[in-house]
Amino acid sequence: MNIELAFLGTGTCNSSERNPASFALSNGSEVVLLDAGGGAYHQLSRLESPAFSYKNISTIFISHFHVDHISGLPDLLWGEMWDNSGRRENPLIIAGPHGLRNFYNERLMPFMGDYPLPFEIQLVELSHGETFSGSFFTATSHHLEHGEFSTGYLLDFGNHRLAYTGDTGYCEKLVDLIKNADSAIIEWSIPDYSTFPGHLSSSDFAKLIKLGILPEKVYINHMYIPSGTTYELQVKKNREILGDFNEQVLFPQDLDIVKII
Repeated sequence: MNIELAFLGTGTCNSSERNPASFALSNGSEVVLLDAGGGAYHQLSRLESPAFSYKNISTIFISHFHVDHISGLPDLLWGEMWDNSGRRENPLIIAGPHGLRNFYNERLMPFMGDYPLPFEIQLVELSHGETFSGSFFTATSHHLEHGEFSTGYLLDFGNHRLAYTGDTGYCEKLVDLIKNADSAIIEWSIPDYSTFPGHLSSSDFAKLIKLGILPEKVYINHMYIPSGTTYELQVKKNREILGDFNEQVLFPQDLDIVKII
């Protein structure tokens, strides 16, 4: 089985050339999204890869309900309703932490207005340690430290395990998540050894490095760039912290695609 990972959005809520957080997995015939930041639905078409056709989206995993991780959902639902090549008919699965049903009913559906969806939405709320089985993977929820309803996921493809942190501060459950992974999509929000609740800083990465638990491949996202510097310069500073771990840590661009299996 071949699995590809596409980076739809590697940015933050700040205005930049990078879209907010969203990532896509494909086995060639099915697409799974990890978060759906603004523009995620349209980024799929910009990939120009048949493996990532928007028509093959089956499941969306939400890490938490902050706007920069879910604002692409109205685009996606609206586009699937009015696709001029044929509106969606298959059910769409949306999985997330406790609070998902409230978010869907009280925030997302009112935003859609008086337009009932012509396809079924299946909501799956996952508590810490609960597992969802898809057609080519299983995903286990790991409650992390970024507000009350935040979770990461460990996706198991049988011979490869991918960790997705979403947004999180340093915590023992984060350590448990990534130490069991072969690769990981990890946020690195705060630079220069400063701290900010609910996000990983450079000092937090230094802790992870000292523990020696970084997976074989680590994909960094969600970097807040300080005023007066650039993304490239911040990556250079981060690489100084990584030291001997530089080769296994990548800083992908939006629309990059990598083969993970």
